[in-house]
Amino acid sequence: MTRKGVQHRLTRVFLIQILFISLATVFGVWATAQIIENVLVKQALIKEAEHYWTLHDQDDDFPRPNTRHLLGLLVDDDTRDPVPDALAELPDGYQRVPLDGETPIVYIEHRGDARLYLIFDEKRVSVLAFLFGVLPLTVVLLVIYLTAFLGWRKSRALVSPLVQLAETLRHTDFNDPEQARPDLERVEAEPGSEAEVLLASLDAYADRLLRFVDRERQFTRDASHELRTPLAVFRANLELLAMQVGDRPMIGRMADTVDDMESLVETLLLLARTEQQPVVEEELVVNDVAVNLLDRLQPLAERKQIRLQVRQTALLTLEASETVLNIVLTNLVRNAINYSGSGEVTIVVAPGAVHVVDSGSGMDAEALARFLKPFERGDSGEGGHGLGLAIVQRLCERFEWSLDVASQPGKGTDVRVRFR
Repeated sequence: MTRKGVQHRLTRVFLIQILFISLATVFGVWATAQIIENVLVKQALIKEAEHYWTLHDQDDDFPRPNTRHLLGLLVDDDTRDPVPDALAELPDGYQRVPLDGETPIVYIEHRGDARLYLIFDEKRVSVLAFLFGVLPLTVVLLVIYLTAFLGWRKSRALVSPLVQLAETLRHTDFNDPEQARPDLERVEAEPGSEAEVLLASLDAYADRLLRFVDRERQFTRDASHELRTPLAVFRANLELLAMQVGDRPMIGRMADTVDDMESLVETLLLLARTEQQPVVEEELVVNDVAVNLLDRLQPLAERKQIRLQVRQTALLTLEASETVLNIVLTNLVRNAINYSGSGEVTIVVAPGAVHVVDSGSGMDAEALARFLKPFERGDSGEGGHGLGLAIVQRLCERFEWSLDVASQPGKGTDVRVRFR
């Protein structure tokens, strides 16, 4: 499972949520403590001092505050309470002071010659705050964490079938007919859930699609096989006709058409077979294949008054099926010969690629966009069905080769097959 999967994203969202809740809680507790210490306690001590001064003005012997949390000390002409040395030199005001290993809050105020020290021991108050504030807050946080965790668990359970489905599809080799149908039975989904509906729909769609592909493959194989016999008969009769009346241009065009049809039939049979069984690959010297192709198609080029040549700029070896490579290059070279009009066609063997370059009229952007579509033909007036280049593209996709076309009007066309 990738780190970008839905479950990982849910986990990240849960952790970020918990982090923000924790940070907000810590900040809230800290801010509350600051408010209590710097506002509430301070104001309470100031009011306590004002209240004491009021009572002291009425009665000089009024006792200083002396409670469990607050101790008052007075220094004036008549009263000398024992003030710790650490407090004696402090200025008036509200402050924390280290005293006997602790840091109580001290408020100092003088009126005339009298000076009042209020020492507030917040330790016990802090214990009460912890008991009545922090503990309930901790319980609330635990409830929030538990609720978020249960929500995370439920979310993972809800998306788990989708994750399993994605993993199943990710590891399905759709190019392999034996494994093209994903095994969806391993994906667990709750009965009646949306995931179950999706799985059932995908399963039915896969069955229908595979039946359609099987029918198409069977028809292609049967039709291609049945076409061989009439083509063989037609070729034999053309040869007899040529022996009787001589080599006529019309007979040559008919022979070229038969060659094209036989090449198309062989290609269709190859496509039907390669999708059902692996192709035997061997180490090929592409230079030799190009030279052999030149010898085989030279008569066709001469009849079309095309100069056919091979230019080798590198020694190119390849692990591939010789039949497949021959079909791809033959279709490209035949197409270049048929549609270049006149001039020359060059097979260029380059590092990692083979180019078929013609010096024909070229194509504009609109014609180039239709170039690889089935049943699209050029404007040369030649026969054909417009399937050759579409089949070349399909073969290149099947064997993970790259097919690129570059063309400009008046400058010819360059078709490149780049091998992986």
